[in-house]
Amino acid sequence: MKKTVLGIAVCLLFVTLAGCGSKKGDNFPTWTEDAAAIQALESYVETVTDEKSEDFIPVEDRIAAFDLDGTLYGETFPIYGEWLMFAERALNDPTYDAPEDIREVAETVVAAGESRSIPDGLEEAEIKAQAKAFAGMSIEDYTAYVEQFMETDAEGFDNLKRGDAFYLPMLEIVTYLQENDFTVYICSGTNRFTVRALIDGTLDIPERQVIGTDFTMTATGQGETGDMHYNITAEDEVLMGDELIIKNVKTSKVFQIMQELGQKPVLVFGNSTGDIPMALFSDTENPYPTEVFFLLCDDTEREHGNEEKADSIRDACGEYGWNTISMRDDWVTIYGDEVSITE
Repeated sequence: MKKTVLGIAVCLLFVTLAGCGSKKGDNFPTWTEDAAAIQALESYVETVTDEKSEDFIPVEDRIAAFDLDGTLYGETFPIYGEWLMFAERALNDPTYDAPEDIREVAETVVAAGESRSIPDGLEEAEIKAQAKAFAGMSIEDYTAYVEQFMETDAEGFDNLKRGDAFYLPMLEIVTYLQENDFTVYICSGTNRFTVRALIDGTLDIPERQVIGTDFTMTATGQGETGDMHYNITAEDEVLMGDELIIKNVKTSKVFQIMQELGQKPVLVFGNSTGDIPMALFSDTENPYPTEVFFLLCDDTEREHGNEEKADSIRDACGEYGWNTISMRDDWVTIYGDEVSITE
């Protein structure tokens, strides 16, 4: 069952009682005492929320943008969770007869997960096939489908459901920022409706503060009539469409932020090169002081880390003067001590 806010609170309380937290354990009990990222974050927040400070940021402009996969939530099971949900739909769902081209993409996704290597072109092929695989579903039915998939076991782990695979230390950061009047957005390459369903019951972030990949939509009575020429009726349901509008990665994140927010965030949290455009955009010529934090997937004992990727992100952060978060060195736990990885 998807982790509830109460369940997360109990888990964090256990960590606190175990005595393995930071000096400011009330806020960050799953972080090590000397985590430099937390020191930098607390110093920043204390400064920008002080009305007497020349770096004070008004509440309405305290915007933090988080990537999802690999930043707030586990990224590889053994590949992106949403990709595996698409593959399950195309290959194993008895209610859906996938066309051969959709099945071929799904089989390539499964093979990529097994080899832990994503071939060129698969990201674009997957997202276009995903749109077609879920086309015609109502938003309510799609949400239920996501929730059902999140009840399944996370491959590569013991004692972890997909819906529970949030990084506990990062949930603490979200809560800390919200308590200091920051508005938290998620800006993800995952389908917007998937993210909304995934975070429900875990993160206190309204649906309107989720930015993600977008597909077309249609209404049950619309047929082939274009959106500009169709007047929706009270009897119509809103359905998932079959075409990709935008894959919210790399520079698309910048464009989506400007379309939906109209201003730059002052805090950005990411984990991959695909988040660098969002971070660089926010950190350049911002009217307010900014901070950027990138997670390093350097833990190979409690998570399926990738040290080569971690080194690459560490180098990029050094070039730009950004903060790094070591999953290995800065976190007392990732998913909770009852979770372990399997081969």
